[in-house]
Order: sequence, then C-alpha cells, then structure tokens
Amino acid sequence: MSSPQYDSHPTLDAVFKPESIAVVGASRTPGKIGHEILRNLKLSGYAGTVYPINPQAGHILGLKCFARIEDVRGQKVDLAVIALPAQLVQQTLESCGRVGVRAVIIITSGFSEVGKAEEEAKLVEIARTYKMRIIGPNTFGIFYAPSKLNCTFGPNYVLSGKTAFITQSGALGLALMSWTTEEKYGVSSIVSIGNKSDVDDADLIEYFAQDEDTKSILIYMEGLKDGKRFYEASKEAVKKKPIIVIKSGRSQRGATAASSHTGSIAGQDRVYDAAFKGAGILRADTMTQAFDWLQAINENPIPQGENIMIITNGGGIGVLATDKCEQLGLKLMDVPEDLKAQLQETVPSYGSLRNPIDLTANADDETYRRALSLLMHREDVHGIIALFCQTATIDPSLVADAIATVDEGAKATRSKPLTAAFVGGHLSEVAYKRMLEKRFAAYPTTERCVDGMYALVARRRELLSAGLLSLQGH
Repeated sequence: MSSPQYDSHPTLDAVFKPESIAVVGASRTPGKIGHEILRNLKLSGYAGTVYPINPQAGHILGLKCFARIEDVRGQKVDLAVIALPAQLVQQTLESCGRVGVRAVIIITSGFSEVGKAEEEAKLVEIARTYKMRIIGPNTFGIFYAPSKLNCTFGPNYVLSGKTAFITQSGALGLALMSWTTEEKYGVSSIVSIGNKSDVDDADLIEYFAQDEDTKSILIYMEGLKDGKRFYEASKEAVKKKPIIVIKSGRSQRGATAASSHTGSIAGQDRVYDAAFKGAGILRADTMTQAFDWLQAINENPIPQGENIMIITNGGGIGVLATDKCEQLGLKLMDVPEDLKAQLQETVPSYGSLRNPIDLTANADDETYRRALSLLMHREDVHGIIALFCQTATIDPSLVADAIATVDEGAKATRSKPLTAAFVGGHLSEVAYKRMLEKRFAAYPTTERCVDGMYALVARRRELLSAGLLSLQGH
C-alpha cells in the first residue's frame, strides 16, 4: 500500500494541531519517558489517534501497539515523537519520512549539545529530504492547550492561558510547567525547543504571532544560531503581540555555560540587549518578573497615556510604590482640583488626596469601590495601581472582590489597566490568588505590582514607536 500524500510545504500545524501521533519508543514501564509521554497524551484529553510503537508490546495503556511505524498501514501520521537511544534515531527518522510523517519531536539527547554536530546535521538533512519539521533533539516535548495536547514527559496537568512559552532549557521548562499552574499563570503552549536543529525561535514566533489562542510570547533563551532571522521575525510579531525574553548568560562564565548546555552561540550580552531593544522585545531579568509582566499585559488593555494613579490604605506601601515608579520611569500624575473635590467624600480628612491617594487603614471594600470608580471614569487617569495592606479589621478578600468588580466593569469598555497588590499574611495571599483565578493582574508585593504596570507602559511605548498606536492621551 502506498504512503499517504501530504502538502509539500508542511506548516507547524502538524506539531500543534496533529490529527494523529505516533510515539516511537512507547514503554510499558511507568517512569520511562516513552510511557509518560503516552500517558500524558491520554490524560490531557487529546482527541486524535495515538499509535504506540513498540515491537515487544501488544497494548500499552489500552492502546494497540505496532512493531514499526511502517506497520501503521493506510493511516496517516501527522506527528511522530521519537524517544529512543541516539544510535536509533537516524534510521527511525528515515522510516518516518518514508511513511509521510509531517513533523517529528526528537526527545533523545546526545547530539550537538555533546559535540556530535555532524550526527545532528544528518537528521536535518533527512527531514528536509522528506519535507518534515523537527522539534529538538534534546527536548521534553510540547504542550498546546487548544488541542488538549500534552506531548511531554512532564506534569500531566497544565493550566490553560494566553502565553506561549518557548524554552531552551528542558529542566527549567519542566519545573515551570508545575510552577505556572501553582501560581495560576496559564499558558497556551509550552515548547521545549532543545538544540533547535530545525525549528527555532523565529519559526515559533512566526507561528504564535498568527495563533488566535496566544496573546503573548515568552522565551527563555541561552543563545541563537540565526540572530538576523530571529530579529526580523520578532520585529514583525511585536506589532501584534508582546514578546518577553529571559536571556541567560549575562556574565562571561554564564555565557560559557549556556554554550556548553545547548551547543548554541551565547554571544556578547550587549549585542542581545541592542537586538531586543531594536526589535521591540521586553527583556526580563528573572522568571518572576517575566510572568509578572505577562500577567499585567494579558489581563489588561494598553493604557491610553502614561498618567498613573496609586490608591492605597497605607502610607508606607504608597511610598514604596512611589519609589518604584520613579525608578522605572513611570509618571505619577498630579491630582486635579476637581478630582480632589470628588474624592473628599470618600477619603477621610486625615488621609491624603495627593498621589498616592491614601484611603487610610480604615478603608473597607466599599471605600475602595467608590474611590476606584471615580478614577476609572476619569479620562486623564490612564492606569491605576491599587494597593492593600492587611489590617486587623478589614477582610482582604472583600477588598479584592470590590477591586475586581470595578475593574471588570472597566474591562467591558476596555478603558484602562489596573494592577493590584495585597500585602500581608495568609488572608492577603488568599485575596491575591482569588484575583488571579478571576484573571486579574494581582501581586503579593508592592514592587511587583508596580512592575506589572511598567510592562503595560513599556508595551505602549513600543507600539507608539512602531507607529501602531495613536498619540491620543499621550
């Protein structure tokens, strides 16, 4: 029987939206990579057909096994996952090409990252002969929420969201699969890009820029092989979606470690800095900062200007927020006289009508609701930082509900961004996580809350620079 015929120019849809998957190296033994990938495919709810390839097994996890991929006769295989020893990968890839597989994820390590660049180049040559795409080698796989596709040997549950996460570090990516779920950060996709023998950052940026289920792109990067293409793809993509990069290897020793880890070129850090700035990419210093930025960007509209207002129930956290705003170059607007007059009905005489607006420690949920509603309806206020410092008499969750209610009403008209912080003990943590579950930009510290607003202003500046945003309200 002849092999199924495919489009001569396959796209990455074969990776992220496959109708069928073959797991070559599927294992009956729990804990083995080939078993965990098969298990995750079943648990994730993937609706396509899965073919376990194992010559020594009849069934694994209730799925009929095949001795070779060639034995999947008359059925197309969009995506093959290879989890075999390195010496078997080349012949397996040839077999995949002969039966018409469109894309391959090579889990196996032991190629360019350990100095075997020629062996890796041969894999790419085979893939191009058969017009296949390769993710990897040296990867833990991919997760893609819209397809309910967990094709990894990582955690079986990942929270769905709006960010596509591309990682060059397998161990870090696996750790973050659990961390993002624990911290309520949803992702649309996680791609362990491995050695980037074929599909690289630029390919994925181009794909996710067009993906309706992805609102932002996050990359953990150790190095690049084709800097020019990455720059061009990023510069085009940021017109539609923000790109945040965490680039490791700032120090000389760190750059050396990055090069030996993945076999890519780490390069001089200042070159990356210039390239990121030129392309409109936001560079984060830490994973926490990157996800804080994404939380703000994913859950808020872009501000119409840069006039920022802080509202708080504590003078101390208000001062901390002011210092952080100045450090980041955020503009704290002066409170107009007519707004002061309106706020006098809500703010006690011993409070402050200056920016930050101090509602005092007695401020309850209704006080926050009234004050925030006034600010939300002001065209000259372009962004709001709402801070709550836990007290003995006010339930933080009630304040969280009040802030969420006001913010939700604003989101209906896409009027202005709001970031919120709840500082304190267990009750504040409950309130902050409650807001995260409702898809609001909330944080456990003042500084991180301000940093979230900074990301929104930085995104606005990039859009203005690219001529993609009106100067109205600037």
